[in-house]
Amino acid sequence: MNPLRLSITLCVALALIASPRPSLGDAQPGRIFPTHIPATDAPADDQRKFPTSWSPQDVRWTADVDGYGQSSPAVWGDVAYLTSVIGENKETLQITCIDLATGKTRWAYSTPSTFPTPSGPMVSRAAPSPVVDAAGLYAFFESGDLLMLDHAGKLVWKRSLQTDHGAFVNKFGLSATPAQTADRLFVLLDHSGDSSLVGIDKASGTTAFVSDRGKRAHSWASPAIIRVGQEPLVVCSSVGSIDAYSATGELLCSYTKVGGNSVATPYDLGDGEFLVSSLVRPADGPSENALVSNLLAKVVNRGDDYAIEVKWVAEEARGSFSSPVKQSGFVYFINPQGILFCLDAQSGKQHYAKRTPSGACWATPFPVGDRLYLFGKDGTTSVIRVGESFEIISEGSRVWPADADDQPPAARPGAGPAAGPASGPTLYAAVPTSDGFLIRRGDRLYRIAPPTPQAP
Repeated sequence: MNPLRLSITLCVALALIASPRPSLGDAQPGRIFPTHIPATDAPADDQRKFPTSWSPQDVRWTADVDGYGQSSPAVWGDVAYLTSVIGENKETLQITCIDLATGKTRWAYSTPSTFPTPSGPMVSRAAPSPVVDAAGLYAFFESGDLLMLDHAGKLVWKRSLQTDHGAFVNKFGLSATPAQTADRLFVLLDHSGDSSLVGIDKASGTTAFVSDRGKRAHSWASPAIIRVGQEPLVVCSSVGSIDAYSATGELLCSYTKVGGNSVATPYDLGDGEFLVSSLVRPADGPSENALVSNLLAKVVNRGDDYAIEVKWVAEEARGSFSSPVKQSGFVYFINPQGILFCLDAQSGKQHYAKRTPSGACWATPFPVGDRLYLFGKDGTTSVIRVGESFEIISEGSRVWPADADDQPPAARPGAGPAAGPASGPTLYAAVPTSDGFLIRRGDRLYRIAPPTPQAP
């Protein structure tokens, strides 16, 4: 077996959004990749909310979480929701509600897993990220369990998608995060067995539709909501095709000259446009067209039908576990070696390819103003100036010491093995809040924010 270490590509999301657009994914002997939620082109003034550098001494609080999880936190108002699995066989699924001001647990909800499987660094461990809206939060686990809780932590409904749609044929566990519209969830079940896109009514948890996708091989990419005019479409970039579905589950169009696209979620650019990236590695699915699969495409409505049109292909740029992003007329891809590619968003012309101090990134970069935050998987963050020239604003920011290990205290239940043999702790997610970031490790959550004002 290829001794690859466990990883997860996770979302970088704008905080306080009611309808996050999920996700990304991929796994292989040792890697799981769920969600990414695209950040918008924020005004330059918004960057003042985010520090450019920090150290472990600048962490406002650290929250320990029972078990282990690779998902991104979902922020809603003054709380963050976090998922984890507990036990040697991931027999318990947990959702924890954490107070953003203090890092204290407001409540925790646990439920038995419908299909327990051994926990370890080679499989998904609470990899799909939760999504949230005004009614509550929706959590999907690799066991196939899908549940809704209200904001007080009360169970509204629970489903077992493996029971309803057949066993998942996947050695390393699913990690696709659901996409959502106002009234529906969209869960992508791509695996080596009978795969499908499933629409779920958010209020009742009942199935709205099932769109058959055949046998798709191993894929961990999540669907994204891409709007064409006012119509929300569900776009899936996964295992050799890009497919656009209506919100009722009708397959509208496909583009099949892609490969290696089993990892990153499409990154929404608005007006039907989105970015796609691939990872050149046969074990992750069809890779025949992987070198021409880092691209900008658009779903267009031709009146009677739809089509996916490729606007440009990044011929030299390479993708990785995180999604590409766009900011201020520039598009950025980052490869598994931590090489950052900067391209013109209109033409796809490459401006540079430079190795970054943060190295490989499993979390999708966060663009804001003239900054691009790169969250290295080993915990080191760099900030790059957005523009056609490579300029480092800061490097070396960390929330845990460089020599830290990822083994939880013995008294902490169910965390299981760390990210991989001798791999050290892994930065799975970096989520912006109103004034800083949440940083996710397997069993911990950190908040970077200015000090709390003291009362006079």
